[in-house]
Amino acid sequence: MYRQALRESKPSAQLLFTALVIFICGIAVTVLGMALGWVIFGVNLSELETMMQDLSKPRNIAVLKFFQTIQSIGIFILPPFIVAWFLYGKPSVFLQYRRRPDFQSLLLVIAIIFFSNPLINWLNEINSKLSLPEWMSSIEIWMQNSENQATKITNAFLTTNSLPTLLLNIMMIGVLPALGEELLFRGVVQQLFKKVYGNAHAAIWVSAAIFSALHLQFFGFLPRLVLGAMFGYMLEWSGTLWLPVIAHFINNTTAVIAFYLSHKGLISNDLDKTGTFSDNSFYLVIVSLIFLSVFFRTLYLKREVKLAIDN
Repeated sequence: MYRQALRESKPSAQLLFTALVIFICGIAVTVLGMALGWVIFGVNLSELETMMQDLSKPRNIAVLKFFQTIQSIGIFILPPFIVAWFLYGKPSVFLQYRRRPDFQSLLLVIAIIFFSNPLINWLNEINSKLSLPEWMSSIEIWMQNSENQATKITNAFLTTNSLPTLLLNIMMIGVLPALGEELLFRGVVQQLFKKVYGNAHAAIWVSAAIFSALHLQFFGFLPRLVLGAMFGYMLEWSGTLWLPVIAHFINNTTAVIAFYLSHKGLISNDLDKTGTFSDNSFYLVIVSLIFLSVFFRTLYLKREVKLAIDN
């Protein structure tokens, strides 16, 4: 009875229910993680905070990777399935991962990710130069400190000369976020906001904004917002969650591999400057926008053809 009442409730109530499920799962996974952390590593909460400040020790990195993996599963992967079961009963249908993408759509997604690189780099450059009003300087300092700490942790995670560690990083930074974040933000949040607004475009951009904001990295908000919107349109125009999952995986994994190759001196470490003013290659942003328009238009037309056939 309670499940039926929840399914018939307003989308805003279903969003609140989703937030509650995430909150409960977050608490549960934190408790579980601390228990496992103490059993496996002999680490308590106070020691974990100290480890985040000392990233020079391999043991500290291993512990932090362990906790991030546990959180990725408990906060992003588990809640969508719980919410889908309560709201619909069939997670594969509600979360839209039942249908497999066709080969042409996969090629479009791969092309979109690689051709979007100059645009994303340019947005990152623009975002990094934004500043808050003087009266919000304390907030900006906090944001900058948080950004610096996140960058230090990310670099510490990615720095390795070991192939097994590289594969572990791909699993932790490529696979888990691609699955979890797309299940939650596109599979659940975007669909519920679509019910709230009755408009797919509004749902896509609002969900993308939440997706970007919850990363708590202000100086990367704009590029992450655009990426989130791109993932949203991939789902909306294909009807399968696998396209944004694959796109997200390719985006993250490419960054992990590029960092690894750069660290080994096999490629340049200036790839993230392609399309920026500092690299004098802004013209590539125009090229990027042209190709992205063509690719997304093709994806949209494929949906229109499918709808015409189905009708």
